[in-house]
Amino acid sequence: MNTNLFFIFLTGLTTGGLTCLAIQGGLLTSVIAHQENSLIKTNKALPIVSFLTGKLLIHTLLGFLLGALGQTLVLSPITRGWIQIIIGIYLLGIAGNLLNLHPLFRYFVIKPPKFLVRLAKNESQSQSLFAPFLLGLSTVFLPCAVTQATEVIAIGTGNPLYGAAIMFAFIVGTSPTFLLFGFLLSSGAKAFQKYFPQIAAAALIGMSIYSVNNGVGLTGSVYTIQNFYRAAVNPSVLSASTDDTNVSVKNGIQNISITVNNSGYSPNSLTLKKDIPVRLTLRTINVQSCSRSFTIPALNIQKLLPETGETIIEFTPKKLGALVFSCSMGMYTGRFNIIN
Repeated sequence: MNTNLFFIFLTGLTTGGLTCLAIQGGLLTSVIAHQENSLIKTNKALPIVSFLTGKLLIHTLLGFLLGALGQTLVLSPITRGWIQIIIGIYLLGIAGNLLNLHPLFRYFVIKPPKFLVRLAKNESQSQSLFAPFLLGLSTVFLPCAVTQATEVIAIGTGNPLYGAAIMFAFIVGTSPTFLLFGFLLSSGAKAFQKYFPQIAAAALIGMSIYSVNNGVGLTGSVYTIQNFYRAAVNPSVLSASTDDTNVSVKNGIQNISITVNNSGYSPNSLTLKKDIPVRLTLRTINVQSCSRSFTIPALNIQKLLPETGETIIEFTPKKLGALVFSCSMGMYTGRFNIIN
């Protein structure tokens, strides 16, 4: 699962960093604005590093607890899909607030608890490096939407250590954005401060589209951006005929196979007959991306595939039309065309 952790890191490095900064940046700003200690004056990175250390520590611990919770709580693909859709809508609302599009969007902003506001006010006056560390710990009470999505992934692992690793990788990924923000803020880069809302909003809109699209795929719907693209390039994927060469019935069983690679599934469109049992063979060769986590949302089938090997899944299609399969994040999708 190393590449999955790397993907989590990249998510933090890109959209995660900006979304977290949009919500938690005020805490870091309050620290930087009032540091007068001579030690910190000579090294402006110290309060930022202290803040990020606290943030990393508390979220790694949270990931451990969420992974432990996941041992008893298993979310279905469809449930996770709707969570991603809701997160995408929330991200869009945050972007609207950053751009001041309408007063309605202010309701999307998470307001810090009153005790956290008081803490930030009191600790911002402190000259101790423990002050930003304490505020870093408090960011656990201000999760951005991408952090919340990552927490759901941590729950889904059902493994405390892997849940901790996921949150660790994500927070490490967000850290360069906070470091850059802190440096520019402490250096008085007014141009950066002026255009930050527009930059963050553009990233949030992109992440919103990404999250909603993946969520739609996880619910088992065919109406995803990648499917629209496939249909535009190759209209034949929208139809299936009874003489389709994918249909092969032997001894009353439909035997099909899919090759799973780091960038998806091949083939990603197969035709099956209704009410006839299916034996699906999934082949992996050095696969480490999220495509290893194979799901058929409508049938509530979830299977974590080995990095290299063969896995057999058996099911019987009961409804005509499209039966969608995807990875656990909705990034890579495909479909079975069910015919009579």
